[in-house]
Amino acid sequence: MSGNRWLLVALIASLAVNLGLAGFVVGRLSMPGPAPAALDPSLGMFRVLRALPEPRRESLGPAFREHFRGLRSELRSIRAAQGRINQALAAEPFDPNALSTALAGFRDALLASQRANHVLLVRTASAMTAEERQLLRDAMSRDHRHRPRPREDPPPR
Repeated sequence: MSGNRWLLVALIASLAVNLGLAGFVVGRLSMPGPAPAALDPSLGMFRVLRALPEPRRESLGPAFREHFRGLRSELRSIRAAQGRINQALAAEPFDPNALSTALAGFRDALLASQRANHVLLVRTASAMTAEERQLLRDAMSRDHRHRPRPREDPPPR
């Protein structure tokens, strides 16, 4: 029984780390400001789009709007996969195969979301000028993890 208890604790800890990381990624993607390029370099395209002049943003915008409409469905899939993980952990008797299947579904949902980002990246880069693609390349290769964030002034009282 003691071995099973440690296995359950290890599985729960692993699940917590995986869910925490997924929540962090989804949270960062939904926040304004730059996304962490270290997680998926293609996220640099969102920074570049914001930096382009208004006419270029408008011409590239339809692909982004279409992408964001599909993002709701992707997020629902990720949340549903998280729910299946929770159900597998709560099941009695515990079924390791059900948890493995649920985790595989979660990975598949994350991969599908990343795949959609990459399709958008190719579509966007194809519509960009050489100079814009250079900006994109620079944004994708920058290390944003160690850049100090700008300080915000406290709100007036």
